[in-house]
Amino acid sequence: VDLYHQALPAIKFAWINYAMQFNDPLLDDVTVGTWEEYNASFISAVENEKRLMIMLFGIVSIVVVFLILAIFYMIVVEKTREIGILKSIGASSGQIAAVFLIYAGLIGFVGSINGSVLGYYFVRNINGVQNWLISVFGWRVWNREVYAFDTIPNHVKSSDAVIIIIAAIVASIIGAIIPAIRAAKMNPVEALRYE
Repeated sequence: VDLYHQALPAIKFAWINYAMQFNDPLLDDVTVGTWEEYNASFISAVENEKRLMIMLFGIVSIVVVFLILAIFYMIVVEKTREIGILKSIGASSGQIAAVFLIYAGLIGFVGSINGSVLGYYFVRNINGVQNWLISVFGWRVWNREVYAFDTIPNHVKSSDAVIIIIAAIVASIIGAIIPAIRAAKMNPVEALRYE
């Protein structure tokens, strides 16, 4: 428990002792609580938005995995002769599959690093982007009255960024598993005859 929640019982106790000194009925309606308790409806709305965003990104991630599968399937089809040559000179099925999985992992790594760097700079400058949208198009993304903040929060948690990078690499590898297995199972003679 953090210091904030540890201090709450002491503050409640101090308020009760203070209010008892005056015996005023107006003080009976005063309560002591946390910011989260007083703004529970606002926080639940934000949490619902967060859950919705996670669901949307989950759907997008599934689509991306299938796109990677389709792209790697086409790569395997295009590289059929090369796979046949590698198998004919002694490459094992595991080594062939590893080539495609490592390739997918590298693509996921490079893409996620590039996306993270661009995303970091976009988030850090999100208030400037909003000011530009307001000045050019008159379009306000962040309503100060709804969210009770003057500016859009632009803090990037490094732990979240690392999780996203790892998830992107894993998604790339998952998308390439089926094409890698197909490449590994190719008959070298048939692959060499492929036109």
